[in-house]
Amino acid sequence: DNLKINKPKRWDGKWRILLFDIAEMKRNYREALRGKLINLGFVLFQKSAWIIPYDCEKEIKILKSFFGLSSKEIKLIVAENIENDDDFKKIFNLK
Repeated sequence: DNLKINKPKRWDGKWRILLFDIAEMKRNYREALRGKLINLGFVLFQKSAWIIPYDCEKEIKILKSFFGLSSKEIKLIVAENIENDDDFKKIFNLK
């Protein structure tokens, strides 16, 4: 419950995209993970893909371990460029 992603004073220009594909038999974990991502400040990018502009590798490792998810079920991508990312920059109040 105390898990938090620190927002730096200056954005490093990199997007963090979290992808997950969690089996139906783990539906409760999937729903709980979605709730936690929202709580941490992630925004839905596409179905089962969430985005945030802040370093969150440590927090994702903690969630992965807590929910017992494998690297096949959840992946973190760090991207320097996303086409037409202006809407996300507005959402996160980035320049």
